[in-house]
Amino acid sequence: MDRLNVAVVGLGIGRWHADSYASTENTNLVAVCDVDPGRLASAKERYGVEKLYTEYEALCDDDEVDAVSVCVPNYLHAPISVRALESGKHVLCEKPLANSVENGERMVEAARRSGKVAMVAMKFRYTKEAVAIRQRLDAGELGAIYYGWTTYLRALGGIPGMGGWFTRKPLSGGGPMIDNGVHFLDVLWWLMGCPNPTRVSGATYAEFGPRGKGASGWTGTPTPEQFSVEDLATAMIHFDNGASVLMDNGWAGYVLHEAIGVRLMGTQGGATLWPFGIAAEQDGKVVDATPDLATAPEPSQFRYFADCALNGTQPISSFENCLTVLKMLDAVYRSAAAGAEVTIP
Repeated sequence: MDRLNVAVVGLGIGRWHADSYASTENTNLVAVCDVDPGRLASAKERYGVEKLYTEYEALCDDDEVDAVSVCVPNYLHAPISVRALESGKHVLCEKPLANSVENGERMVEAARRSGKVAMVAMKFRYTKEAVAIRQRLDAGELGAIYYGWTTYLRALGGIPGMGGWFTRKPLSGGGPMIDNGVHFLDVLWWLMGCPNPTRVSGATYAEFGPRGKGASGWTGTPTPEQFSVEDLATAMIHFDNGASVLMDNGWAGYVLHEAIGVRLMGTQGGATLWPFGIAAEQDGKVVDATPDLATAPEPSQFRYFADCALNGTQPISSFENCLTVLKMLDAVYRSAAAGAEVTIP
């Protein structure tokens, strides 16, 4: 096989997946699934796909489908991914892995039993800037990474889907820390070499959502059920190699401009994402060692997923690898609830 036959479940964020599969040289988009007939009709017109499903079980039973992209709300990641794996399909699941560690462990076990490729769509690992930093880290050019920092803060109006699954903890698993923070913690942890996390101190705040502020177009005050997550979270994470990470992530706050950044501090150099830069030492002074990536090829997580499935290789953002990220996020919430530092078993 030189092409992977892929189906997409969920045509919200899944439209990005479908667009990518339709234009990637080692994939065929053969089916789509959504509960909205309008989205299915639009997909048929846009991609020329004839197999349109409203139930994921039927799609998983389709023998033409080799792999499934799971692009649904967080609480549905586990049941759909497990069903697809049990049906012999490879799976690319949107972030986060799941809405709880328990569900994430179910997904990891299903992947182990199936022997199929099971990957999480941690898109920032698959950028040319992150790849360039990781290559230099692997070559030892930055020395040992002892500290990492990341932030992503939105201004007022950044709370998504107020009253829907995004802001209901049983469905989402949490607020901005698990929604966006998962991306930034993931790429930072991966760049650090995926050290083993040991303990976490976290804090969460809900200063805007409960008052009905912070969501564009929302009026009124949500019920406690409609908004049961944080709108800002912060954490210090420690690892068994002595390294640590400081992070914060917020959907809404009094900031003049959206803030985004990732920084790594090494014993021989440092690096940042947003903006991209690499710092090194020369003649006792810090110099700019940022490579010019203007002509570097842009990696594609979709092409990479298909390559892994076609060649039987494990992806760098496997279910098992990303379960550790979910455990760190869970520890942030446990620490915030306890008002004390917690350990990660």
